[in-house]
Amino acid sequence: MVLVFPGRLARPLAGFCTGLALAATLSYAADVGPLSLAEALKIGERDSPRLAAQGAALAAAKELVPRAGELPDPKLRIGIDNLPVSGADRFRYDADSMTMRRIGLMQEFPNGEKRQLRGQRAARERDVEAANLAAQRTSVQREVATAWLELYFAQQARTPLVELVGELQLQLDTVSAAIAAGRQTSGDALALRGAAVGAQDRVIDQDRSIERARYALAAWLREDAGRSLAAPPDTARFDHSPSALLANLHEHPDQRVYVEREALARTDAALATNSKKSDWSLEVLYGQRAPAFDNMITVMVSFDLPWEAAKRQDRDAAAKHLLAEQARAQGEEARRMHEAELRGIYADWQTAGVRTERFEKLLLPLARERVAAALAVYRGGRGELATVLEARRAETETRLGFLQTQLERARAWAKLNFLLPIEVQP
Repeated sequence: MVLVFPGRLARPLAGFCTGLALAATLSYAADVGPLSLAEALKIGERDSPRLAAQGAALAAAKELVPRAGELPDPKLRIGIDNLPVSGADRFRYDADSMTMRRIGLMQEFPNGEKRQLRGQRAARERDVEAANLAAQRTSVQREVATAWLELYFAQQARTPLVELVGELQLQLDTVSAAIAAGRQTSGDALALRGAAVGAQDRVIDQDRSIERARYALAAWLREDAGRSLAAPPDTARFDHSPSALLANLHEHPDQRVYVEREALARTDAALATNSKKSDWSLEVLYGQRAPAFDNMITVMVSFDLPWEAAKRQDRDAAAKHLLAEQARAQGEEARRMHEAELRGIYADWQTAGVRTERFEKLLLPLARERVAAALAVYRGGRGELATVLEARRAETETRLGFLQTQLERARAWAKLNFLLPIEVQP
């Protein structure tokens, strides 16, 4: 049943429902507590449609492995041989000595090597899907970690902007008295008001960045993205050693996919080569001619004859071997690209770490000292308000730059730390 409300009630009810939904979301976020990165990773893996799809593909490939090396199903043959269609005995199956009602079984027997190779091929397909699942899992971990870190640092970047607005507002509250006392001019008041409006605009823009980052995280975590965030992990340390990853690129999940694809292509080439070896089949038939004549049994054995292999089987085998070489070349190219990517990301992480240290030890203290010096000169009546405002703006920009370098290091950390699957603990 659908309830239709009058127009004058529709808007209040819609607002009421929206308020209930918002209250429910806030209540849920308050009940479960802050969201850590480790918990976000577990939620992202648990609810990922991508991993569910790849898991189904792996399960399907596993189901085919035991079947691949088995014999084909036997065939049941039923029919009538030599049935007269003219004369006095037409369409009679019991009048002519050559007419038989036959029933039998036929079984094909692929050669033993072919059956073994078919089993190996099914196992290779399973290994390809398993490698794809590992690669997809690390991809999900990297993307969830990056989205979580983006939201965290977007929220942190709001703090210095809000503090700047508060400081400018305090100065605006006292500007009228200062003008009356002759310590400030109306031009100073206008400059101060303009700086405050600009700072408020930046807070609004940063709120937009926070919401966009939250939406990106919600694509992975749904309603859990609305929770407050816990403290971030130490991005100066790794669960996997980057130097070890560079030395053992075969452990790269995406590289492992290429390795398994090449192995699958090699197995296909071996199967194509095996096609020159004959398969055989056995057929046993029982022919009934009773009651007028004796019954009979027929035994037939068939063999494949690879006729003119140079024009058929050899060409098939050559094509499969070339596809195997293609897979090998693609894997080598991927290895080179992965090595260059890893080295580049590691360089980004190292550089961001150096810059973060410089901000902490040099740039931030200098910015604070500049503000303190400008304020001291201004309060002593020997400086201008514009100098103080510029120092405040520069300090805020320095703090934002510090957060940006931390975010850059965190991004590189996420790409390297989650390059291999990690069992996270909430």
